[in-house]
Amino acid sequence: MTEFRVPPYSAPSTSILVIDDHPVFQDGIAVILQALLTDVEIIPALNADTAIAHAKARPDLDWIFVDYQLPDSDGLSIIAQLNGLMVTAPIVMMSGVDELELVAKALQLGVSGFIHKSGGKQIFKDCLQAIEQGKVYLPADTQVRLEHYRQTIGKHTDAIKKQLSTRRMDVLLLVAEGYSNQEIASSLSISEATVKSHVSALMSILDADSRYHCVAEARKLGLIK
Repeated sequence: MTEFRVPPYSAPSTSILVIDDHPVFQDGIAVILQALLTDVEIIPALNADTAIAHAKARPDLDWIFVDYQLPDSDGLSIIAQLNGLMVTAPIVMMSGVDELELVAKALQLGVSGFIHKSGGKQIFKDCLQAIEQGKVYLPADTQVRLEHYRQTIGKHTDAIKKQLSTRRMDVLLLVAEGYSNQEIASSLSISEATVKSHVSALMSILDADSRYHCVAEARKLGLIK
């Protein structure tokens, strides 16, 4: 009598974490990736908490695809958390919009690629191939627009920096920390009237209509963290 032997378990050769809160889109990505790669294991995560839990449990991940808009977080925050976990898998940001500020921030966080969610199989193929060749993937039109955006922002930022004295930067940093005018005056040993003058100047320079807007614009331009 021939003895029946169960073949040894062979784990899939490519494990991919897909972070997106739309099951239909999850299924669509799975179909595309399974067509492009061999022996694929798709690990779905519908929210940030599940995604981080999977990343902690699976240090062997080969790829991570993360949508920008999720119900409990955003893609940039998730990428920052993944960086904190020291994941080695390439991370690809997906979004329904390709706002250049978003793309620039994602690249600053070290993503390996950016894909517009309206793209099909060919975009995923191009992305995978570029990353496997050690490149960062961006759609061609996004690359052109991003370069122009960076040049424009760079010139704008340089012009603004010339108007920001050391004292104005001190005030800006404290405004960003949530200090009131009185607290800023006490911290910098200047009068409250002087603080108000600096805040007014900052709002004018940054074309802001509130303290919050002023801080947001400063962060957008990379003047403060």
